[in-house]
Amino acid sequence: MSLRWKISLLIVASVIIAVLSCSIVLRQSAARAEDDRMRSTVTEQLTNATAIFSETGVLTLNARIDDPELPKEARRSALKGQSVTIRSEVDGEEIVWAAAPIEVGSHTQVISVRASTKDSQELIGRIDQALLVGMIGSALVVGGVGSIVAGRISRRLTLGAQAARKIAAGDTTTRIADVIDESDQEVWAFATAVDTAVARLTERIDSEQRFTADLAHEMRTPLTGLVNAANLLEEDSRPAELVKDRVVRMQVLVEDLLEVSRLDAGRANPEFTRVDVDQAIRSLLGTMEASGALAGHEIDTHLAALNSTLVTDVRRFERIVSNLLVNAIKHGGDPIRLETSTRSIVVTDSGSGYPPDIVNTGPTRFVSAGGGGMGLGLVIAQGQARLLGITLIFSNDPVTGGARTEVIFPEDDAQERALRQYIESRSE
Repeated sequence: MSLRWKISLLIVASVIIAVLSCSIVLRQSAARAEDDRMRSTVTEQLTNATAIFSETGVLTLNARIDDPELPKEARRSALKGQSVTIRSEVDGEEIVWAAAPIEVGSHTQVISVRASTKDSQELIGRIDQALLVGMIGSALVVGGVGSIVAGRISRRLTLGAQAARKIAAGDTTTRIADVIDESDQEVWAFATAVDTAVARLTERIDSEQRFTADLAHEMRTPLTGLVNAANLLEEDSRPAELVKDRVVRMQVLVEDLLEVSRLDAGRANPEFTRVDVDQAIRSLLGTMEASGALAGHEIDTHLAALNSTLVTDVRRFERIVSNLLVNAIKHGGDPIRLETSTRSIVVTDSGSGYPPDIVNTGPTRFVSAGGGGMGLGLVIAQGQARLLGITLIFSNDPVTGGARTEVIFPEDDAQERALRQYIESRSE
């Protein structure tokens, strides 16, 4: 339920409770006043009838002697010398009685007067109707006004949420305060605070991205000379082997930093084509094994894509899967399992699993899952996945406890749309 309807229902419920409480008090007061009036009327009528009978011996004003329909408790009280008023039902009709003792000859008898409460009940009924109409009318009017006011607040919050979604999508030039009226002080203050936080976060991200790009480019030039120098080392010694190994690792790191900077800058342009999922995985595993990237680890594969195809950039798609496998080799444990299906690829290892921050918020650059390295492999995989419309879900396997990454393919219509747009861009 939207905020607007919650506020409107709260206002209506409050009005109904308030009016209903007042109505109950008012009705009880009216019923009590009407009962007092009826009792006073029949008492006065009984007094006059008694006086007339005592003087003339004639019963008037609807008075009766020893009325058989008079309630027994009223008769007993009257015979004890008391004047009483009482309510009772006679033939389904509510009656108000007034009774008192009277001397008839040498005997004490009971004189009584009665009056129907029909008119009083009709009056109370009209009061009930008026209160009900008033309650419904008040609820509708106040609820309508409340809905309008709540709608204005809800609309501003909706516009703010739309602006926030644009910011989350990467449009950091959007400001939530621009779509909020400054007259709404609380909402505007909240929007301003969010904008300030976004601005600070954007500055931090931009600074980090510039650092990554500058670092990669500054390291690339001296690294090129270092690679060439390392290749000239011909002696078969442990120091030479260590130098070559460290140079290769540094080269991989610089290439990863450059890839991250390209993804940050939005300069990556995928080249979409249709590929067979299982065939692409077989080819990738063969290449990785030949290059030594698997480091002698056995990958337990279960290919069940059933000849299904995927519209993607082959190089970037292979980068995603290879980075996940390399991460499992470095930070996980054997056995490592890779499964394909018509809608996804799942990579699972038997290590200690992903730390909570990766499971909850995803990978972060310069933070490694295993406590070593720069943590760029998963960041690059996630960046490439976003570029291709693929979703990565990081979790821990409930059985082995190892890290589990699910690579979910885009929907078929999204794949066709991406391929069509790519073909149109190439033809222009």
